[in-house]
Amino acid sequence: MIGQIWVPKSIQNLFTSECRVDKIGAMTDPIDSDVIHILLPEREGLSAPEILRLLRPPVSQPTLWRVLDRLRAQGRIRVSGKARATRYSVALPMDLAVRRSLQMHAAVARRLARDPSLLIKARERLAYLEQVNPDGRVYHSRWKDLIDGSLDRLLRVMTEDSEASDVLRKESPFSTLVTLAERNRIFKNIF
Repeated sequence: MIGQIWVPKSIQNLFTSECRVDKIGAMTDPIDSDVIHILLPEREGLSAPEILRLLRPPVSQPTLWRVLDRLRAQGRIRVSGKARATRYSVALPMDLAVRRSLQMHAAVARRLARDPSLLIKARERLAYLEQVNPDGRVYHSRWKDLIDGSLDRLLRVMTEDSEASDVLRKESPFSTLVTLAERNRIFKNIF
């Protein structure tokens, strides 16, 4: 028709759809929920092209990447593999504590990189943990070795997304180095 321009449905949705409010009152884009619903039944996860094929209304690849990046940053999805083998899956509720712990240790790692003298507080906290929890000596010994070793290696282990690091972070001497503001921000962003 004269005077009218055809606009793809995916673009129309960007301007006409409203944000939804999730269970905890946070605003979410409708496409976020759609992607989560697509990934929920897929135990092994899906690749980005597979998600694009299933997503209705269709969206562009850059839009999907932004959505996946946002969901990953919120801890709502997990990413495994690299490059073309990358797969996305829903983070299970039990992953919530692990995601928060990882983000808190990443915040501490950034502070330690700027100010390595904070390791003194970590050593003091580790000594306290050794006194109050003698059953955690395996973890305490590992942390002691890391703190006494190279800073690069310590930061890498603190921020590594692996099962071994997840277990180690449960008995961490760095929890007291997270400020209340950082903790609140992390808990607000990862739900």
